[in-house]
Amino acid sequence: MTQDFTIAFTGGPFDHAETGRSPQQVQKLVEDKRAQTVLLHKGAPAIDAKGQLIRIHPSALIGMDIYDPGPIYLGQDGDVPLFAANMARPEQSGGGAFTDLREAARLMSGADLAIAGRARSLLDWHFNHGFCAKCGKKTDARDGGLKRLCTFCNTEHFPRVNPVAIMLVVHGDEVLLGRSAGWPEGFFSALAGFASPGESLEETCRREVWEEAGIITTDHRYIMSQPWPFPSQLMLGMICTAQSKTLNINTDEIEDARWFSKDAVRGVYAKTDDSFKRPPRFALADQLLRWWIAQD
Repeated sequence: MTQDFTIAFTGGPFDHAETGRSPQQVQKLVEDKRAQTVLLHKGAPAIDAKGQLIRIHPSALIGMDIYDPGPIYLGQDGDVPLFAANMARPEQSGGGAFTDLREAARLMSGADLAIAGRARSLLDWHFNHGFCAKCGKKTDARDGGLKRLCTFCNTEHFPRVNPVAIMLVVHGDEVLLGRSAGWPEGFFSALAGFASPGESLEETCRREVWEEAGIITTDHRYIMSQPWPFPSQLMLGMICTAQSKTLNINTDEIEDARWFSKDAVRGVYAKTDDSFKRPPRFALADQLLRWWIAQD
């Protein structure tokens, strides 16, 4: 399902160029007249009034206040070397406006959203991992921002992606959706949880549903995935079968959970039913529900 690039944050129009990243090669790319840099501040991309990413030449960053490690090399957008920089001040938006990525997602093209998502994930990782987890010394960026190196103990550190199972729990023609405390009134979404060390994806799905809703599940199947840059997760969409509909909600995990019929979900998407408020279009839960109601 991800092959048609309809899922938000996928389908970036660029080659990650994971080779050819020596300091000399990256410097040559920075100096390329075609090079462009996208700007972020506290995870928010700079966009213009039409929702397009602001792009400036790396040389325009000279004299600006930029967090370590400065511009990182995202890859090649065709023949354009593409960089991203984590700006320290909100006024350094290149003539645009820094906009919360969830809000910007409603305005941006799929290509720009994929670029912004990759940039946010990498820049957040650099911002939060400036010191070696092994010896505590400061680390330096290498390979155009694809890793950090501790020059004291020579340990290499690479960006991590956290796997999250997000699952449709079905019983016949009904689906179980939940909500967390603090969500907008009436908002429900698929249950989800981080994979734990030593677990398979199926085991994560089984454990999380049991912990949150007290439901035993079987027939766990993978459907689709999505990178989720808040800050750097991989959402792994699953479907599973509930052995009963009896709920035992763990309010330490979720606020509420309810069963909804397929007809009700179809009605919500057709705007003829107000049983619940659906997930935003850019969330994988939305794509999972769209996929489910399309099944006969």
